[in-house]
Order: sequence, then structure tokens, then C-alpha cells
Amino acid sequence: MRSPLIDTLVEETPGGPMVLGHRGVRNAEVTENTLAAFEEAFKRGARGIEIDVESTADGKLIVINRWFCKARLGFFPWEKDLEGLRAAAQGQGIKVPSFHDACRFMKSKPKSIFNVEIKSSHPYLCHTARKAVNVIRHHGIDDQVILSSFDINTLITTRFFHHTIETAYLFRLNDRTVQIEDKKRWRFKINTLLNRSGIKGFLVGADTLHPEISLFPRPGARETLWMKAARLMGKRVNAWTVDEPEEMEKAVAAGVAVVISDGVRW
Repeated sequence: MRSPLIDTLVEETPGGPMVLGHRGVRNAEVTENTLAAFEEAFKRGARGIEIDVESTADGKLIVINRWFCKARLGFFPWEKDLEGLRAAAQGQGIKVPSFHDACRFMKSKPKSIFNVEIKSSHPYLCHTARKAVNVIRHHGIDDQVILSSFDINTLITTRFFHHTIETAYLFRLNDRTVQIEDKKRWRFKINTLLNRSGIKGFLVGADTLHPEISLFPRPGARETLWMKAARLMGKRVNAWTVDEPEEMEKAVAAGVAVVISDGVRW
């Protein structure tokens, strides 16, 4: 269900969408998805943050983006245990927070939105989502959280283990995959088209839609089908990643409630 707290925060925000810091802040002097990045986002005026949560090889929940991890450390998060991953990150001066660390930080910001994106997935039960829900409950920040994912099994798992937490379906213009050769397969191409339509979010009963800003029409243009359906069904629509003036214009014209921004410049 939609969080009453987040609904109230959105209603109390005059003059446009609320702004969340994408991974705290990106492309800044501090490293993304770290406690320092979260602090910096709030210093810049963010009303909350968006983070990525992954599982390590030994099942620990950490805050890191899989593509960042691969590019900077040379492996994906699930390929190392917590000790090995943190050691590699520390060698580059990066302090990788646990999900508990991030939750403790957000508990100190009770009137802020905490967008938790679950990156890990599983064909049936997403163990990362199951564990994340337990951590969120432990810290008592359920009403601040939007738990989002590109993966519908993750959202189904979340709803099974937490009946009231707000869930959001992420979708984008072009899907990404760990296995590059998958992009050549017809099944991947068809799945990309389905994902782009937003239909999976409606099928799994997601409370909120999180489309990429490139999927929004120009101001004054006709609404997309998913926009019409979201309006008719009372689903909140949040946009990512919004950093350019023309992107914010599209978000405002579409009546977006929350935008996720790399630089939090608004």
C-alpha cells in the first residue's frame, strides 16, 4: 500500500516534485552509495535518498551498485563474501555500508523518503528482499520506505513478507543484463518491450511506478498508456534520473510526485 507518511510529505511539498538523491549523490567528491554521499545529498537539499541493496556471497546485505562494483572493484557483489568485498573496496578508499548502516542513518531522518532498490533477484523467492524487509522492520522505518525493483519476483517476495510496505516497479527504455550475449536473444528483446510498457508493475500490484525519465512524453504531448492507467488506478508516479532542466520540465508536466537526481541540484 502507499505510505501515508510519503503521501503527506508529497502533499506538503509546494512548487514541484520532491527530490531524492540517487545513491546519495553521484559524480561528486564523495563516493556514491556511502554514508558520506547520503549526508551530502541532504546538505544539498534532498528530501530523501535512493540506494542499491545487494547480497554478498555469504548472504550479507550491503549498499552498492552492481555495475559500480564491477567497474571499480572488478567483480560483482555476489562473487565475494562481505570481508573480501570490503577489503577490496577499502583498498580504493571506499567504505561500503551495510544495509543496517543505511537504515540507522535514515532513522535519524524521520520526515524523509528512503527508496530502497533491491538489485538481487531469484527465479522464485528473492532472499535479498526477504532479508531487507526484516531489517527495515527491525529499525522501525517501514513508513519511510519505498522498496523498488526491476524484478517482479522481488516485488512479489516483498509483498508476501510485508503486506503494507510501499512497492514500486522500475522500468526503463532499454534493459541491462549481466550477460551481454543475452541482448541478442529474441526472448530478451520481447521482455524489454514488456518491461518498457510498465505492464508488469500493474500485474504484480505495485503501489507506485518508477519509469525512467526518457519514457515520459514531451510537455503538452499525449499521455502514454501506462500514465493513463496509473492515473485511473491512483498509483503514484516517480521518475529517474532527473538532472537536466528539460527532464524536470517533463516530470512537472506529467505531475510526477518524486524525482531521483544524481546531483540534487533542484
